[in-house]
Parts: sequence; structure tokens; C-alpha cells
Amino acid sequence: MDGSAHSFNPIAKLKSLFPDGGSLPEEVWRKRYSFLLGLTWLHAVVIAFIGPALGYSWEMSVVALFRDGTVLHTIFEGLVVALFAAVGSVRRLGRTLQSVSVALGLMTASATLVHLSGGYIELHFHFFVMLAFLALLQDWAPYLLAIAYVGIHHGLVGAFWPEEVFNHSAAIKAPWIWAGIHAFFILWSSVGSIIAWRFNEKTLDKIKKQAAELEEVNKLQTDFTAMIAHDLRAPVSTVLNTAELMEDGVFGPVTNEQKEWLGKMQITCRNVVDIVSDFLDISKIEAGRLDLIKKRIDLYKLIQGSMESYLPMATVKKISMTTVLEPDLPEISADERRLEQVLSNPITNAIKFTAAGGIVEIGARRLDGDVKFWVKDTGEGIPPHELGDLFEKYRQSTSGKFSQSKGTGLGLVICKKIAEAHGGRISVESRVGEGSTFSVEIPHC
Repeated sequence: MDGSAHSFNPIAKLKSLFPDGGSLPEEVWRKRYSFLLGLTWLHAVVIAFIGPALGYSWEMSVVALFRDGTVLHTIFEGLVVALFAAVGSVRRLGRTLQSVSVALGLMTASATLVHLSGGYIELHFHFFVMLAFLALLQDWAPYLLAIAYVGIHHGLVGAFWPEEVFNHSAAIKAPWIWAGIHAFFILWSSVGSIIAWRFNEKTLDKIKKQAAELEEVNKLQTDFTAMIAHDLRAPVSTVLNTAELMEDGVFGPVTNEQKEWLGKMQITCRNVVDIVSDFLDISKIEAGRLDLIKKRIDLYKLIQGSMESYLPMATVKKISMTTVLEPDLPEISADERRLEQVLSNPITNAIKFTAAGGIVEIGARRLDGDVKFWVKDTGEGIPPHELGDLFEKYRQSTSGKFSQSKGTGLGLVICKKIAEAHGGRISVESRVGEGSTFSVEIPHC
């Protein structure tokens, strides 16, 4: 039996304990890195201005560059931090080298602040804070280099020149002990950060896996919905066509009572087809499959055609339909069938919820580079507290819930998605008892 599959590889095991460098998504990493880069530049400016702010000597000489208490010295140290920030700003270096440069810049800033304070103990916490910030990048290379930087700084400078690092008499007497204590705290704070981001990586991997699984489920659901919608719509359409032929007497004479019931059958079939179509449309939209077939559209023909389609429905309810169209409307690039769909839903609702003797107005005009369509009625209106939910799935106004012709609550959602797919928007204004106005704005280019 081959035992190679069970062989122990200590190097691989050790590497598995560390997070993979640069595993964050680009957008997330870029935001975090921009924050750290900005923080490095900030430290460079602050350090450079410490001298002038504290009234240090303005001696101008080469020696003054390296002498404490001079403005030239703080400016020089600020420039060192700025150099790391400048290198870190070069994108073509890649994630890891950019991160290393910023890590060295932030550690240099910490060491400089400790030095300029004369080894003030509380400023050592600046190292801890910067290390915690560097953990945000989830890249072990700059992080380990930052830890090494602190170790060298405390281990060498702190041990041999303790007065530069530890502003405490006990530390100056026993520098190795103090360096060891600091090393202990830095080590375990770093281990804690690594554990935290390792946990974060595993959680992110799990979320990615779940997202992929959910996307696959959504795809299957969309395909299933499309199949059911197609299989259901086809036989219902057949029943509808048969009922229309029977009403026309193709299969023989029918009585008035039979015509009445055939008419009711047709209405029911059309409602079923509309409901199935709504579910199919929303399923396509949510799956990102709303494909627009754009062409140049004559708006006058589009609106006139929509009005003529619903004129019989309005006539039956004794509702007047009017148009208010601005002269010289431009042609727009849009999907004609989908745009008709956006107009048809508000028109249908306007007729449905407007009493006999009311008016439904369809209008269009230019508006800041867009074309604005609207459907205005003198119907029941919508309560203010319901307007915010009107474009949410399966949400209907109170009047819609109690209407004899109930829908799916998807019509306005579909209109909203189609308008947004064209780069536009849909909105509503309404007063109870005075009517509603649904407006759609579409770019005409």
C-alpha cells in the first residue's frame, strides 16, 4: 500500500497555519489599502511638523538632519515615512510589495514617534495599533516583516540604547528584560490578529461557497419557473382561443347565456396568462436575464398605440382617456415591447381604480435630457403610508387587495426593473380621493 498519501509534510503543515497572502477580493483589499496608505501619508505630515509645532531649532546644516531638537531632523524623518508611502502608491508593484512598503512606513512612523518622545512608554502602544491595522490586509508577508521590524527595533535599539526606546529607569538598568517583555506582548497580539484574520478567511470562503450554491439554486429555480410558465401558458392560451372561436359561432350557434359564460371564461384565461407572464418576467429579471432589444422608437406611435389598446376597457367603464404630448418629442433607444409593458400596467391600474365619469391622462415631455412619461387618473388614490411599498414584490395597495380583478403584486416591480434596465426610474404621487400619477423617466439617447 502506498503510504505517500499519508506522509507528514511539516513545511506544508506550517504553511497551512498562515493565511494566504492577498486573498481578499480586489475591491475590499483596495479600500483597506487606501485607508492604510492614507494613514502612512498622515503620519509623514504629522512627524514633519512636530519640529515647527514644538519650537525646535531651525538650524540648517547636514549635522542638523541627524540631531534631535531640530526642525530639519523631524522633516527628514517625516520624509523617510513619506518615501515608503510614495513607493506604496505605485500600483504596478503589486499587492504584496505595496503592502510591504506601507507596513515598513507605518512601523517607521511608530519607531520615530517613540524616538521623538524620548522613549515615552505609552507611545509603544502605537506599534500595537499599527500592527492591528496591517492585519486588515490579510497578507502574511508585510505582517511578518512588520513584526520583525518591531523585534529588531526593540531587541537591538532597545537593548543597546535603551534610553532611546524605554523612558524608564528600570528599563535602562535591565534593557534585555524589558525588550523580552515587549516582545512577549507583541508576539501574542500578533498571534491573535493572525487567528482573527484566518477565521475571517475561512468564513469568507464559506460565504463564497454558499453564494455559489445559492446562485445555482436560483438558476435552477428560474429554469423551473420558465418551464412551468411555458407549459401552463400554452394550454390556457389554447382554451382562450377555443372559447373565442366558440363565441364567434365557428363550431355552431351559441345562446346569449353561453356567450356570457364564454366571455367570463376568456377573462379568466387572460388573467391566468397575465399572472403566469408576471411570474416568468420577475423570474427572468431576478436571474439577470432581462435582455433588452433596443431600437429607435417613435414616442407618439407608442403612446397612441397604448391608449388605443385600452380604450375599449375605458369605454365600458365610461372613463375618458386623453393625451398630453409635448411637440417634437425625440425618438428614444429602448425595447419597444418592454416599454409598452411599463406603460400598460399604470394604465390598467388607472382604469381599474377610477370610477365612471373619471379621466385617465397619458402624457410625455422632455425633462433634463430624459423623456418623462406619466399616467394620471382621478381614481381612489393611494394612502401615503402605502406609497413606499408599492414597488416591492407581492405588495399591493389597499384598493388593489379588495379589487375584483386581483393581480400578483408584481406588475409595478416589473415596471421598476424594466425602467432601471433602461437607465431610468419610476415614481408615484398620489392623494386619497384625488387620484394618482405614475411617472417614468427614460434617457432618450
